[in-house]
Amino acid sequence: MDPHRRARLLGVLEAEGLDALVATTPENLYYVTGFRSVSHAIFRGAELYGVFTRGGTGLVVPLIDTAGVAADRIACDRVACYGKFFFEYADPAGEAGEKVRRWTRAPAASAADALAGVLADLGVAGRRLGLDEGNVFGPAWTRLGERLAAARLVPAYQLFRRARMVKSPAEVARLERAARIAEAGIAAVLAMLAPGVTERDAVRAYESEVVRQGASPYFSVITLGERAALADVYPGDRALRPGDLVRFDLGCVWEGYRSDISRTAVLGAPSDKQARYYAAALAGERAAIEAMKPGVPASRLFDVAVRATRAAGIPHYQRHHVGHGIGLEPYDPPTLAPGSDTVLEPGMVFCVETPYYEHGWGGVQVEDAVEVTAAGARMLTRSSRELQIVG
Repeated sequence: MDPHRRARLLGVLEAEGLDALVATTPENLYYVTGFRSVSHAIFRGAELYGVFTRGGTGLVVPLIDTAGVAADRIACDRVACYGKFFFEYADPAGEAGEKVRRWTRAPAASAADALAGVLADLGVAGRRLGLDEGNVFGPAWTRLGERLAAARLVPAYQLFRRARMVKSPAEVARLERAARIAEAGIAAVLAMLAPGVTERDAVRAYESEVVRQGASPYFSVITLGERAALADVYPGDRALRPGDLVRFDLGCVWEGYRSDISRTAVLGAPSDKQARYYAAALAGERAAIEAMKPGVPASRLFDVAVRATRAAGIPHYQRHHVGHGIGLEPYDPPTLAPGSDTVLEPGMVFCVETPYYEHGWGGVQVEDAVEVTAAGARMLTRSSRELQIVG
């Protein structure tokens, strides 16, 4: 197991007095085991469990997923499966086939039975277990409680998120790559913007570039004109006209890790209000980034950003947060918001943002990926943060 992840998860076990952590969501399962399941992507509530203990790791999957575990060469100390599926085997069956044959000789009748077996094999049956409730529907939680009656189950979704707050250099590198690919997608859109281009056209160009670079889009918000005030909407048929604002808020996934960045453009010379409001939003974002360093409470960055945005030209500026952590999920903790007393640590990665939405006029937004280092903040995004003038 990756030493950084192991250290982060061990820290949670010690802090919470737990003997094991059991992951259920796709992100937490990947964090513990390295396995990304197609079943997870297709079936909401699919029961897969990744077990982390001081003595080793375990993985519970539906029988069909043993093929993916074998093909991806997932290294867990104990792999168990449950349910029914049918594979046949040639002679020889190949490396993956032999693993699948071994793992599927005696599948458990249920996911709860398979998990109980793995916990017993890892020496933590009947102990205090942190169970990620994020992907466990009510009936499944009941079944697990009955099958693991001797254990004490503690909700652990937020405990996993706490572990994932601080990234390893390898995780930061993936986040940086995801951010750069999103920037390349924005550049592709800026190059094709012209009167008559619709939001759907722009999103299609963005997502095509993301896919061309080997990543996967997961949200693509490009809004034009007065629709730039709509915070999170799917693209429509609104066509670009001279003087329109173009607001980008989008991201992609690279090797499981996400980006979330924003830029603003205008077709033709900006109006005084467009230029002034964008400059104010940028001033707020810059002030927050300049204040980022280890030991600073997340709430202080919120205060800095809002104060700077108001002072720079939007005196009525209001916002509920000015950024969030990012990683395997689009929103990793902490959030840069009032009352957030989490202090920044080296290895945290944030998306810092100061958007402004005004219905009937439009909206402006700038958002960048930033790593907290021992020396302060390091930008992962590299493209210009200035208001982009096109056409």
